Amino acid sequence: MKRAGLNAALRVAAFAAALCLAGGVKAVELKGAGATFPANLYAEWIGEFNRANPEITVSYDAVGSGEGIRRFTQGVVAFGATERPMTEAEVARVEEGVLHVPTTAGMVVLAYNIPGLSQDLRLSRQALAGIMSGQIRNWNDPLIRAANPDIELPEKTIAIVARRDASGTTFSFTNHLATVSGSWQEVGTSVAWPGNTMVVSGNEGVAGRIAITEYSIGYVEYSFAARLRLRSALLENKAGRFVRADGASGAAALASALDAMPEDGRQLIPDPEGEAVYPIVSYSWALLRTANKDPQVADALKRFVGWGLVEGQTFADRLGYIPLPAPVVERAQSILGQLR
Repeated sequence: MKRAGLNAALRVAAFAAALCLAGGVKAVELKGAGATFPANLYAEWIGEFNRANPEITVSYDAVGSGEGIRRFTQGVVAFGATERPMTEAEVARVEEGVLHVPTTAGMVVLAYNIPGLSQDLRLSRQALAGIMSGQIRNWNDPLIRAANPDIELPEKTIAIVARRDASGTTFSFTNHLATVSGSWQEVGTSVAWPGNTMVVSGNEGVAGRIAITEYSIGYVEYSFAARLRLRSALLENKAGRFVRADGASGAAALASALDAMPEDGRQLIPDPEGEAVYPIVSYSWALLRTANKDPQVADALKRFVGWGLVEGQTFADRLGYIPLPAPVVERAQSILGQLR
């Protein structure tokens, strides 16, 4: 998806603001920035919310989790968004305090472009780590063929596509790799990929590059792959099953870890338990200041995020995200209630 499409809500925000000014009402402006992971969902939320609440104008800049955390910490935006929770050291630099409110969840898929391949590609944990580390270089490598005995895999070089920007999607993906593979060490929003990797910015950038690059593979949030109708691999989960990314397998992964959700909402699920779970899932958090200097901003944030936790969840499944389970919504509402 083009950046113009992701930020279409900005035009809606400007229109709503104009209506307020014309009516003599001063609109409260909420600027947000951060992860591209929830950007497709947030664009829908912002469009709907701004139309229904012209006295509040919400905008969001999908610049990656790392940049979102930076802008939030510096006070440039009213809220941030990330799939990599802020560390205690980072939180300590925000004197007003930080709340992590889970707003949505999604899946990181391995989208691929192999011309002529009509069957589903399966990737074992070992093969996935081998591809992303550059140790597996060809599509007909024995480790890939082992999980795909009925597929005629091409004798072609694998073209890896990865993120250039500091990304929560990268954090979720590498956290999974480090959990399931003893050979994978580096976890973060930015990591060193093999030298022949094509690096681009944003989930939309990764999806777009895969779409035009034959024999490529890359990690991307599910909704971006779905929009471009990219095929994604069935991945081996902890139970040894090869599972397709869909609403049911994603919801099962979240459900498997509900009892472990911490009070502050910062839950990572790098390798969920269960037969039918998709193995790479992540929450996306809205970063909010516990204490806001402007009470109107505080009220507007509560209204927008609170709307997202209820009405906004109805958009999730259609757009390729996982609706938050009811206990997570309750926890998120409790965390949001601490904002003042």
